[in-house]
Amino acid sequence: MDYETRLLEEKQEGKEEGKEEGKEEATISGLKKLITVLKNLSSPYDQILHQLELTYGDQFTKKELEDFIKKA
Repeated sequence: MDYETRLLEEKQEGKEEGKEEGKEEATISGLKKLITVLKNLSSPYDQILHQLELTYGDQFTKKELEDFIKKA
């Protein structure tokens, strides 16, 4: 493999990593906004957690979601 090919592959890998990081940041931002809205609507803790599990349960553990609620 020549130098130019290696550079192109590394550049592509960097782009893919950046996209993944951006998606994760956007997901966390959306999660925090949802928590804020639900708290502003005076939703009980259990209801907030349940909604987060429905929406983000495939991306975060229950413990992580609980931590997000506590920090918000």
